[in-house]
Amino acid sequence: MKEPPHKKTLWGLTAVPIVSALLFASAFFVATAWEAAVVERNQRAQLIDMTNSFVTAFSNAGAGGTVVPATFRRMGIDHYSERPRTDAYGVETSVTMPGTPGLEIHTSEPDGRLKRIIQRLAAKELTGPIVENRIENGNFIGRTISPSIATSASCVDCHNRLMAEEVYQIGDVMGAFIVESNMTASIWRNAGFSGLIFIVSLVGAGLLAQRERGRMQQIVNGLEAQVHLEQVKSEAEAQQRFLLSHDPLTGLPNRTMFHDRLDTELKLAPVSDVVVVVVDLDGFKTVNDTSGHSTGDALLCEVAQRLLSVITDDRGLVARLGGDEFAAVFRHAPDRPDADTIGHQIVTAMQDDFVFENNVIKPGCSVGIAIADHHAGVTATELLRGADAALYTAKTEGKNTYRIFDAAISALLGRRTEIAARLPRAVANDDIRAVFQPKMCIATGLPHGFEALARWRMDDEDVGPDEFIPIAEKTGVIRDLDLAVLQMAAEFAVATSAEFGQPVRISSNLSAQNFHTDGLAEDIMAIVKKAGLAPQHLTLEVTESVAVENWDVVEATLRTLRQHGVSAALDDFGTGYSSLSYLRRFEFEEIKIDRSFITNINDDDEIRFLFESITDMARGLGATVVVEGIETTAQAEIVALRGAQIGQGYLYSKPLEWDEARAFLKSSFDRVA
Repeated sequence: MKEPPHKKTLWGLTAVPIVSALLFASAFFVATAWEAAVVERNQRAQLIDMTNSFVTAFSNAGAGGTVVPATFRRMGIDHYSERPRTDAYGVETSVTMPGTPGLEIHTSEPDGRLKRIIQRLAAKELTGPIVENRIENGNFIGRTISPSIATSASCVDCHNRLMAEEVYQIGDVMGAFIVESNMTASIWRNAGFSGLIFIVSLVGAGLLAQRERGRMQQIVNGLEAQVHLEQVKSEAEAQQRFLLSHDPLTGLPNRTMFHDRLDTELKLAPVSDVVVVVVDLDGFKTVNDTSGHSTGDALLCEVAQRLLSVITDDRGLVARLGGDEFAAVFRHAPDRPDADTIGHQIVTAMQDDFVFENNVIKPGCSVGIAIADHHAGVTATELLRGADAALYTAKTEGKNTYRIFDAAISALLGRRTEIAARLPRAVANDDIRAVFQPKMCIATGLPHGFEALARWRMDDEDVGPDEFIPIAEKTGVIRDLDLAVLQMAAEFAVATSAEFGQPVRISSNLSAQNFHTDGLAEDIMAIVKKAGLAPQHLTLEVTESVAVENWDVVEATLRTLRQHGVSAALDDFGTGYSSLSYLRRFEFEEIKIDRSFITNINDDDEIRFLFESITDMARGLGATVVVEGIETTAQAEIVALRGAQIGQGYLYSKPLEWDEARAFLKSSFDRVA
């Protein structure tokens, strides 16, 4: 792995003091050694010159009987060499003067190499002086070899007389001066000084390098900080781009990216190959409220992975549109599953249990599918509207299934569109009316009160609440609608109570959407006060799913209303989650058992057992038990035997118009009288 450039720079700064000090010390050592060698060489040359000058002067001034110069010179040299001189630098100097052939008056040179040099000087193959520096026997020796030349007749005569033959002539080399300087001590001393200089230089260079290293480190830190800042900035920009196009929880593309992909697919030919799938989880809000948001988030991530296992990246795009709603777009091809197969695979993939933190979730989903029409000009909005309509159909048909948009759903979509367009005007114009279904006391057979139900006649057609209530919830009209029905119910209860001189209780339903905005309790109490209804004569019914899905808000709203005397009923109990924990928490005054537990109660032992268990649980909580959907006397008898207090159903009466409900009351009171 390569080191970053700044790391190499710091390593370089660390090596600089050592290299610099070593070079400086080496240069000092070389310079001093060279200087010492030059000085010694000059001194050796001066010594030879002084010896020659002294002998020459002595010879010129000599007289009879005086020792001959050669002999005198040798004696002086022998005397000098007996005690080698050591100068102030510790350099020992010695002098020898071997001659040719008998050397300087019978003095010979034992070193063969030097002897050959002298012979070559005598033969004039070499010219002197010869200067050399050598390591010999562990010592550093500086040596000057200078020829001894006959320069005068007296010198020649003297030598020839001593040799007893005519050997020399003027100009001949008669021998050599060999002056040696042992510079070992000087070299070691210089090496010591160089070592000291190395240490001093190392310390100085180290201090400089440390200062430079600190400066460089600051530069490096600044560069690293800048690089890190750029990396963080780049990562932040990448994350921002990702969040703009993806869901941060599941990592799937978001609504914006989904629409962009859908638009792109619709621009490519053939358009009829484009398939849009909308997936909505069944009961997801309950998972959040009963198992916690962490479990809900984990479930959403699991759903994303299951969808990706069905519609892989090479097939199409899976996106999270928001909440528990997912969508996918892909192109149908002969070698790929068709829309019907994809719908079945998605529903099947969602049915496996999901375990998270000891919570076992049984997920389910409803799926709507739309396939682009063959005609040109189909838009993403139209295709999505078709998928939504198919999804709505799947939910109304029992959930945990899929539907493909077709002509029948298209007609239903058109009707829903018309209802959605006309419903706000109908609420504003009081076209929505209330009907009243009696709630009968099972023990006495007398009316306990009425449940107010919304009805709407659009043109000459009655539109059922199962059709327009979900549309009102989806379009946001439901709050005005529920409050309008409550207003009529309160007015009915006040009018009939005044007419018959007896209190008439009234129940009215509240949709889940009403709890999503503030001020619900205040709006209800304003209606009660305006109508003159005693709060204790009003019961508000919320379905089991509403209670669980809006746990905290529902509890807070009902607590406020209960402080004024208003009662609360849990509607359709047994069809949802039937959790004792939230039943105890809400403390409903009434619990209404759904009609599905009554229909086959005479013939189905399992249904009867469930009904008995639910009844016992509700009575154990101290609530009044209301049973819906009673249509036969046999059903009424079973309900009475299990201790239910209130019955409601076609056995007693269908929902009645205002005047019909008033007449029903009058008949009941007259019968008692």
